[in-house]
Amino acid sequence: MPRAAAPVPADSEEARSAAHAAALRLVAGREMSVARLRERLLARGFPGEAVEEVVARLTSAGILDDRRAAQAAARTLVTVRRRGRHRVGRELEQLGFAKDLARDATQAVLADADERAVLDKVVAAKLRGRRAIPDPPAYRRLFGTLLRRGFPAALIRAALRPFWGHAAEPVDE
Repeated sequence: MPRAAAPVPADSEEARSAAHAAALRLVAGREMSVARLRERLLARGFPGEAVEEVVARLTSAGILDDRRAAQAAARTLVTVRRRGRHRVGRELEQLGFAKDLARDATQAVLADADERAVLDKVVAAKLRGRRAIPDPPAYRRLFGTLLRRGFPAALIRAALRPFWGHAAEPVDE
């Protein structure tokens, strides 16, 4: 059962100290964006002034670094969660990273990890050992699943081609 958060002290100096301690506990577990940390501290009821001071202090100490946090999150999304470039960018933006920072982190991670290899692993898992996609509806379902995971359509077509026994991609009648 999670521990209840301690009440925010009324004294401003004690509130700053408590906000700093809470921030350190939050970032100890994993990398976090400045925006996300700010949001979490404000949600716990810390005064905005104390939150801004703590964020500035942790940023200047190098504990908070949006670039490093974005790359760590992108690496996890690609290698562990097996997401494609489009979905990684969207999820990084939802985590509070700027659009250009999310794009740069995604590109940096995909330079190291082969997106096609990640896609091939997802396709193999979805096919569960089958050697072929049985029919056009199954192809469309798999294609849609992979699109929602954020992989580019051209890359999906190339990955599915060996499993589709027909000359062309299925079309809607």
